[in-house]
Amino acid sequence: MPVDCTLFHMRKAGTSSVIDMQQYTEHPTEETLERFLMHQMQEEELESTETHILACDSCVTRLEEMEIQIAATKIALAELHNQTVAENYAKEKSSRWAWFKSHSWSLAGATAALALAVAVVPRFAAVSPFETEVSAYRGSETTAIPAGRPLLLHLNAKDLPTEPVSVEVVNSDGNQVWKGSGAINHEKVDAKLPEIKKEGNYLLRLYASGKNSAPGDLLREFSFEVK
Repeated sequence: MPVDCTLFHMRKAGTSSVIDMQQYTEHPTEETLERFLMHQMQEEELESTETHILACDSCVTRLEEMEIQIAATKIALAELHNQTVAENYAKEKSSRWAWFKSHSWSLAGATAALALAVAVVPRFAAVSPFETEVSAYRGSETTAIPAGRPLLLHLNAKDLPTEPVSVEVVNSDGNQVWKGSGAINHEKVDAKLPEIKKEGNYLLRLYASGKNSAPGDLLREFSFEVK
């Protein structure tokens, strides 16, 4: 690597003039030569150092070696800087990718939940109560009712007084399946029953309101079949 231009000018000047070097025999330190190369000397120090270097081949060699070391250091620092920038960029890119993946999974989960809700809601929304008139007394024609559907039954209460009533459903074995309350209104009783899943014959009974939560007189008895 070429020496600093100042050094070449000094060499050239040394070949054309005779300088008294008696007072400049001490070799400059490494720190002094470094300041010389970096142009960080005051004028008085610069003059004495230049004068010594012009007459000292060993110091010229030291300067050339120092210049090579400085250049190599600059290259190493530049490579280290580029490597650090590349590593930081890779970390930042990895962090962004991790964020994107986590949010992508969250979005996928939300999408799946929404799809499930869309699939499930219509299913439950479709299970509306089965509504029908029930007027078949026990022993007459039986009303057919589908299994697995909530029920809204309009019971025939013609000729019965307008009053609260108790409603009871029993199976063919006489075991109670459901019990609730209602009221006679416009010669009908609206009975809202939960779904009955088991197929078979059932009786629905209307009782007058009794005392102390006990059923009163049996008013009507209807038959229906779940199938």
